[in-house]
Amino acid sequence: MMRIFHKVVDLCWDGLTLKHVSHRGIVIPYVMFLIMAVIFEIFLIALIIFSINLFHVFGYQPDSAYFISIGVLFCMFILTLLVLFTAKKKLFT
Repeated sequence: MMRIFHKVVDLCWDGLTLKHVSHRGIVIPYVMFLIMAVIFEIFLIALIIFSINLFHVFGYQPDSAYFISIGVLFCMFILTLLVLFTAKKKLFT
């Protein structure tokens, strides 16, 4: 069962990083999309920091879903950066 899971994860990573694609007409828009995704995620992180400050000022305690969403956002941000750096290598090779 784990072997199948590892195979699926490897295929997913190959697809996200465009391992078998070399045409610049596909790679350049994909890298631009990833850059826009990183900018949007940085905006969301800034909103989280701002909301944490507001919560602290007004003494509001958010629920667990808020903290789970922060964790999910940081995981997505790290994954997007990894995919961006890998796809950028594909653009310059």
